[in-house]
Amino acid sequence: MQGLVNLVNDLALAMAWLLPMACYIAAWIAFLTGAWGLWQQRQPQNPFVGRPWVPWIGIVLSGVFATFDRILTKSTTSAGLDTQVSLGASVTGYTDAATGSVISGTGPEDAILSIVSDFALFFEMFGAWAAFMAVVAWNASATGKTNRSKLSCLIQFVFGVILLNPVKEATWILSHWTMSG
Repeated sequence: MQGLVNLVNDLALAMAWLLPMACYIAAWIAFLTGAWGLWQQRQPQNPFVGRPWVPWIGIVLSGVFATFDRILTKSTTSAGLDTQVSLGASVTGYTDAATGSVISGTGPEDAILSIVSDFALFFEMFGAWAAFMAVVAWNASATGKTNRSKLSCLIQFVFGVILLNPVKEATWILSHWTMSG
């Protein structure tokens, strides 16, 4: 079990190092396509005839991607999770929650909480990536590049935000769900 926890933690650390890079690349792409779109609206071969909002979406989303950690922090505060999201070099490694055994405690609730806390970094990074991809999918939906609904992008973003604090969510679920043996 310890090897699996270490492997998943290493994958989460890789995801943590790649997400800021993906955010800044997406910010540059959104800004450049938005600026190009604004310039193209003055040209006779305007590709955005009937959709003048598309370049402005790119400009706004460049700011969203550049400040993605602050957007996630404000989203978790709105959800009542009070999680501070930081993208950058502040990523730390794995520390074992239980000494001696990954699964410990007096009952199944303690075992589930111990497992969730051991995989917490992976859940957090998966949630951040899910929220990032929801914003990317919303951009594609708003600009007409995909047929995906905007509501499904919102639902994906909400579930990504919920995953940013897995231990608190698992505690809430276990306190409201009676396990019968």
